[in-house]
Amino acid sequence: MSLVDFGFRVKLQHCLLEHAGTLLRRQLNVVVEFGSWSSEERESIRRAAERERATAELHFLKAPLDELVRRVRQRGGLHAEALATDVLLRDSHKFEEPSAQEIASFDRYFGPNDTWKPDA
Repeated sequence: MSLVDFGFRVKLQHCLLEHAGTLLRRQLNVVVEFGSWSSEERESIRRAAERERATAELHFLKAPLDELVRRVRQRGGLHAEALATDVLLRDSHKFEEPSAQEIASFDRYFGPNDTWKPDA
């Protein structure tokens, strides 16, 4: 699968989110790390957790664009350059940082200045 085959990625992400719901119903922890550039996408992930009465955490990490591009290129792979050029460099302006209102809708939030500590 190509990282820049967005039609396939949308279908796959839908299936993975449904599977996450199945795992949550079994009271397992799930990490969803896709489809989260927009507040609308993050809201659909949050609602999936809410439907299963699971705690929804938002972890937001911020890195400079040039660092993200460098990491993708360093990692390499079949479509790394397309991901760096056609997604990160071309479309990074489409990314929406979480607003205060969005952050408040999650059960827990960890941002760029927070130190994450697992629950005791």
